[in-house]
Amino acid sequence: MKKISLIIFLIILNFGCEKVVEIDLDFNEKRYVIDAKINKHVSSDKAFSEVRISKSRPYFSDIIEYVNDANVKIVEKETGVEYLLNHFGEGLYSIYDFNIVPESDYELVINHGDNQFTSVEKLSNSSLIDNVIQGERNSLSDDIVEIVTTFTDRPELDNYYLFEYGKKGNLQPARDLYINGNSFTFSYFMNKDDIPQNRELSVRMEGIDYDYFKYMIQIVIQTNTQNGPFSTPPAPILGNIVNINNNESTVFGYFKVCEYDEYVLKNILID
Repeated sequence: MKKISLIIFLIILNFGCEKVVEIDLDFNEKRYVIDAKINKHVSSDKAFSEVRISKSRPYFSDIIEYVNDANVKIVEKETGVEYLLNHFGEGLYSIYDFNIVPESDYELVINHGDNQFTSVEKLSNSSLIDNVIQGERNSLSDDIVEIVTTFTDRPELDNYYLFEYGKKGNLQPARDLYINGNSFTFSYFMNKDDIPQNRELSVRMEGIDYDYFKYMIQIVIQTNTQNGPFSTPPAPILGNIVNINNNESTVFGYFKVCEYDEYVLKNILID
């Protein structure tokens, strides 16, 4: 009898300790998300521009709402020349193979409904990548690959760079605080699952300005500190794009104008 009473007591205690946690998942206000760039290779006078436009979505949603009916153009401020971007689906607008004036400011102009978004940037120069090799250091779990990159910094002080390893968000911002004008080698460790199946990894290096450097530092920090659905949701990170028709409208994303170099590392060993 005592045994039965004890079991009943434990069951009652278990139900009594349950607490219902209500999570507010209301998502009433969508924001614009604009990822825009002008890129030119270090060794070329030709440039291309790509702009991706979508709407923000709830934290647990995987559905992306693209904006496919916007008017997008790039204005070269020094000459007044306008470049209209063509729509290619899934919120992508682009134009390729146009001449860039390094000394000019470039304005992004997007019109959608009653909104007009704009941002002005100048070209940020880049260096060339000297070499990329696979390193020999591995993690204890043997699921990490070391990628060793060497580049020579530009002679001017206060240069900033963004390295991108592959297409899965492996980003590394860098600055020349202690390496000004010198050759520098550093390691980047990435998961083997992020290595393409053909064992070829594209390493991209962009010259960026200080504001975009700070923006990307925040992006990398938040990306690397998310620990599943019960971690703290990422805080909004505002870029340099504004809605001139609505000063209270929050716009996520960034417009950058950058030189770049690219190196393809082949025959990566991941076994």
